Amino acid sequence: MVLSLLKSMVTSSRSSATAEAEHTQEGQGAPRVFDFHGGIHPPEHKALSNRAPLVAAPLPREVVLPLSQHIGAPAQPLVEIGQRVKTGELIARAQGMISAPVHASITGVVTAIEPRQIPHVSGLEDLCIVIERDGEIDEWARLEAWRDWRQQEAQDLIQRLQDAGVVGQGGAGFPSAVKARVRERHAIDTLILNAAECEPYITADDLTMRTHPEALIEGLEILASLIGPECILIGIEDNKPEAVIALEQAIRARRADKRLPPLDSRLEVVVVPTKYPSGGEKQLIKLLTDREVPSRGLPADVGVVVHNPGTVRAVQRAVCFGEPMISRVVTLTGEALQHPHNVEARLGTSIADLLRLAAPAPTGIARLVMGGPMMGFTLESDALPIIKTTNCLLASSPESLPTPAVEQPCIRCGMCEQACPAELLPQQLYWFSKAREFDKAELYNLADCIECGACSYVCPSQIPLVQYYRFAKGEIRSAQHEARKSERARHRFEFKQARMAREEAEKEAKRQQRAQAAQKSAAARADASAAADTTSASASAATATTAAAAVQPAPATDIKAFKTARAAANIALKKADKALKAAQDGGESSEGDIAKLEANVTAAKAKLASAESALKAASEASESAAPAAAPAADLKALKTARAAANIAVKKAEKALKTAQDSGEGDIPALETSVTDAKAKLASAESALKAASESAAPAAASTSATGAAAPAADLKALKTARAAANIAVKKAEKALKTAQDSGEGDISALEASVTEAKARLAKAEGDLKAATDAAGAAQGTDKGPVASAAAGSAQTADTGAAGSTANAAAPAAAAPSADIKALKTARAAANIAVKKAEKALARASESGEGDIEDLQTLLATAQENLRAAEVRLNSAQAGSTDATPAAKGTGELIPEAPKPAAGSVGRGSMASNVTLSQAEIEASRAENLAKRHKQVSIAVKAAEAAHRKAEAALSEADDENRQRLATKVDRTRRNLEHARESLAEVQALVDAQ
Repeated sequence: MVLSLLKSMVTSSRSSATAEAEHTQEGQGAPRVFDFHGGIHPPEHKALSNRAPLVAAPLPREVVLPLSQHIGAPAQPLVEIGQRVKTGELIARAQGMISAPVHASITGVVTAIEPRQIPHVSGLEDLCIVIERDGEIDEWARLEAWRDWRQQEAQDLIQRLQDAGVVGQGGAGFPSAVKARVRERHAIDTLILNAAECEPYITADDLTMRTHPEALIEGLEILASLIGPECILIGIEDNKPEAVIALEQAIRARRADKRLPPLDSRLEVVVVPTKYPSGGEKQLIKLLTDREVPSRGLPADVGVVVHNPGTVRAVQRAVCFGEPMISRVVTLTGEALQHPHNVEARLGTSIADLLRLAAPAPTGIARLVMGGPMMGFTLESDALPIIKTTNCLLASSPESLPTPAVEQPCIRCGMCEQACPAELLPQQLYWFSKAREFDKAELYNLADCIECGACSYVCPSQIPLVQYYRFAKGEIRSAQHEARKSERARHRFEFKQARMAREEAEKEAKRQQRAQAAQKSAAARADASAAADTTSASASAATATTAAAAVQPAPATDIKAFKTARAAANIALKKADKALKAAQDGGESSEGDIAKLEANVTAAKAKLASAESALKAASEASESAAPAAAPAADLKALKTARAAANIAVKKAEKALKTAQDSGEGDIPALETSVTDAKAKLASAESALKAASESAAPAAASTSATGAAAPAADLKALKTARAAANIAVKKAEKALKTAQDSGEGDISALEASVTEAKARLAKAEGDLKAATDAAGAAQGTDKGPVASAAAGSAQTADTGAAGSTANAAAPAAAAPSADIKALKTARAAANIAVKKAEKALARASESGEGDIEDLQTLLATAQENLRAAEVRLNSAQAGSTDATPAAKGTGELIPEAPKPAAGSVGRGSMASNVTLSQAEIEASRAENLAKRHKQVSIAVKAAEAAHRKAEAALSEADDENRQRLATKVDRTRRNLEHARESLAEVQALVDAQ
């Protein structure tokens, strides 16, 4: 029986709508009215509130003005707490194109700018400005009034709508200034005033048209001057006869007024049959013009712009009187109110204050709804403000809006499809939404659902279909947002990779140019030396050997360049493949375009093959030309393999732990991957150990002949000491965090701290022993050099002097090489300090990264720089005192007399030590001052980053709030670490 009644209701609604449409067409010249699919006839209940006149609500004692009363970006506050504002004064400016400003709705003092609950279906909070009224004064701050607005430029009128904060009052609150610019992108021929107001209970537009018909006509003229339509249609349902009469009288009066220019467009009132949802934008366009807005399209796509009566009146008030949008008409209705009526209330007024004007029934309000019963949403509290899109407050009794019945299984009756005004398949959308098959729901045009509730109204199983559709839409929007974020991240990564490859290629080209220049210079020097002294064959051979050694790194440079070229060719091939696949999948590209893309792919493959062949040939040539460097390269490759295997073990263990904690994933497979990774790590360590042992004899022989192995060992030990120090700090930090939060395995963390400290002590001991051994070896090596120099000074004959000089030449070259190596080490340490400073500054500014680890890294780099400078200064002083200078051909400067016993001369070891200590103290003081300045800058940057993160959190939407809260916490910790570092450095400065 219920099913038959519902079918008869829908059928009768269609037949009655058709009959009424035909009846309206009987009059000659009357505009034709069409029909749309589906629709229902729920009880109207409009007589509750449309029999009382429209009145102005009293000024509230306090208003709460949310900064997001419209679609788009929220407004940005311009006032401060304690500031006095006037009615209509700008208190928050728009941000971006799709946004609107907010104005003070009363005269008073700003008492708070804080998050408060807003009237929204989510029930969440948003940033609001609270104003308390200052006495009974209502002092206005109006814009300039333009009574003769026809003399103004169109751009000035559009800017006035933007400055006045006018938004749509019948839907989502779309900024009217943006709608007024629609002619820039679309050809508009019809302007429609949506006066249907089909939702039950709501009569705000009805009373607006009855009370202010002249203002509506003038507002339509203003909008028509901006849009340029051929006709203006006022679509109104036939259940509003008083409004129809008022509008027709206003149109006749306007046409009879000879003081004003004639109307540029055809203006007509079109009465349409009463049917829900004829007030829907797409449905009203179908009724009046028989045009269908395309799927996912806008009314402008079919040459139509639609506005609401409240919006049109706000446009007229803003242009003609300079009044910003600070009030609107609200319907107070429902069976739980004794005096339902319509009021014009200031924005931000409390809902509770407005409901008291309608005298709630003693039995109370069972359910409070903002909007109508079909598309409105329930409010949990009346301590909320009204906003620009609040058109009705429905206070219902338990009988009028009962509690929704229990959902029953779908019986596949098809009533929802017959009632849907968007001509969708609600039953299929329901199944897809319930099964979370959102891709199929999109294929069935879920986005075209206007959420009118007609399907839920006629459903005999009481299924809340609209709730399922809203859920599916929200999930689809979230997935699309994440996809856009991922796409942007992918683009950024690809651009970065391409930029790095390009920069590396440029650097490699410059290196090759320098190597070629060095090779030519070395060859020229060799030729000049051979021409000048043909008798010195040994010297020429040594020169040739030196030149060959200088040129030897070129093959390695070439191999690196070939690898870069191979990587660039590989990236180019991937991009070409992707472009071809996208063109083939899209189906929109022509055959010529696809042929070009295929040719690009073929060319990219050829380039990649050429690059790989060149790389292979260069590798084989390098291996045959430089067999001596193979052991070092093998050791480096084995170390890299060991490090990669270690990382793989950590990743596998982390994945296993995550799966065990969550209970999801293939745990046996993850355990197998951990075992395999550990086996690979053990194999890599064994190979590295064997290669190191085999390379040890060669390293020992190289050390005996004066090679740079001890320096390399010292550098490795220093690196190990720095890494161990950082590991200790990280372990201590993790332990402190666990102790503060009370979470985590504290005993395991304490054990890791102890183990890290033991590794640090071992690293420091190894470094000290190696430093002592290197110092002893350096003292031993100075003996032969000194004796050779002394012997050369005491030789009298020229031949002996010449032969001694030739013999001493290799020994004399050693200090020069040491000084050059020390200069290189000093330059490298300086670069490391600058990189650490830059990384610390970047982390402090962005609020991301571990500032404590970066500070430790910077301190280590500065310590290495100080040590390098001290070693270089000592070597330069010793070289100046010990190296004899040539005075002439075969003649040496006589050796200076030796100082007396116990004296300390310029060239003595005691003098060098004293000078080095002084330089150390001066360097430490200078670096301490630099450190203090750097940490101070880091503190300021961390404070700025923390303030910026807090500001972003206060303005964030619900989607980004959690992420920004995490960022605020991270910036706060970084600020604390920076302040602690500043206190430590300040203590060192005070102690000095």
